[in-house]
Amino acid sequence: MELNCSHLRGVPEGGMVIGTAKPYRLGKKIQVWNMEIHNEQGELVCVSRLTIAVVEQKR
Repeated sequence: MELNCSHLRGVPEGGMVIGTAKPYRLGKKIQVWNMEIHNEQGELVCVSRLTIAVVEQKR
């Protein structure tokens, strides 16, 4: 439904990043997640918020 990303600094080519995702809300129909990406020095590279719809799988 929505993805909002703010890129705060670059990462050199070949550099490593670490991503962490934590839920704000895990509802039956809507989920909202917060994600942070840090570089090897622990500096914040990107912050994101993801809102998704939960759809029941048809069989």
